[in-house]
Parts: sequence; C-alpha cells; structure tokens
Amino acid sequence: MVSENLPYLGILPLENLKIERNTFSCPVKILEDYFHRYVSQDVKKGLTKCFVLINSQQSRIIGYYTLSALSIPISDIPQERINKGIPYPNIPAVLIGRLAVDMDFQHQGYGKFLIADAIHKIKNTPIGAAVLVVEAKNDSIVSFYERLGFIEFKELKGTYRKLFYPLTKLIK
Repeated sequence: MVSENLPYLGILPLENLKIERNTFSCPVKILEDYFHRYVSQDVKKGLTKCFVLINSQQSRIIGYYTLSALSIPISDIPQERINKGIPYPNIPAVLIGRLAVDMDFQHQGYGKFLIADAIHKIKNTPIGAAVLVVEAKNDSIVSFYERLGFIEFKELKGTYRKLFYPLTKLIK
C-alpha cells in the first residue's frame, strides 16, 4: 500500500533513474513494451517526459507515466462542461500518454498516486493547460479514471477511449 511505503517512495524523471528497468512487468503488454523498448528514445527526442515511481528501500520500479503537450478542439469537450470565456477553437492540454503499475503493486493505490503526482506537476509548471487527457486501453481502465474524476470525451474516434480531467475553472 502507498501509505505503508510513503517514506521510501520517490518519483524521478527517467533520465535520473539508476534502477534496472528490465524487471518492470505490467498486465498491459503494450505499456510494458513501451517502457522497455521505446520510452528512452521518445524522451531523448523531446516527444515526452517520463516519470518513474520507485521504492528506494526495495530498489524496485513501481510504475511510470509519460506527459506531453497537446492541443484539443474545444468542440471535443461536452458543451455543458464549458464555461463562457474561451475565445479560441482549441485549448491547451497535457496528455498522459502512458501510465502503468508493475504487476506486484497492482490495486494498492499506486495508479492514483501517479495521477496525483502528474496533476501536481502540471499545476506547478509555468505552462498553461486547461485539461489533462488520458487514453484508456480497456474498459476497466476507463472505470479507474472515472472514479478519479475524469470525464469521457464526446464521441471521439480513435483506438482508445479518451477522457479528460479539468485543470482550470474554464472547464467544469
């Protein structure tokens, strides 16, 4: 559980990670493969930032998430969620492109911990963003995000279901 391990938890940028990554295993194969094979390249190319949750006492990777910039059409947000005062056709957003928790740490609150850290980082950066966007890889993950306050976009086409979390008072 998160609370029991709190003194030993740390979230580091991938570039600062000193722990071997090949032991990380998660139930969603595409997220595991990305972490092992592609994330370093994407970080070096400036396509994403990756943050890794570790337990320093066990020298274990618990999970990770990636952040990148995004612009979304305001028309993709359900109309009832938009407050007046947005004069632009697109709004700035941040995408959690990937979020995964190791098999050994599933259902212990670490996913929620990673989301909270991402929101904290976004709100404390000097760049504007109206919403946080996630792509749910399956229906159980959609439920996880909805329990955390994420709202599904209206009828967006794509491989994965997309949800958003309001970061400002412009979107409710």
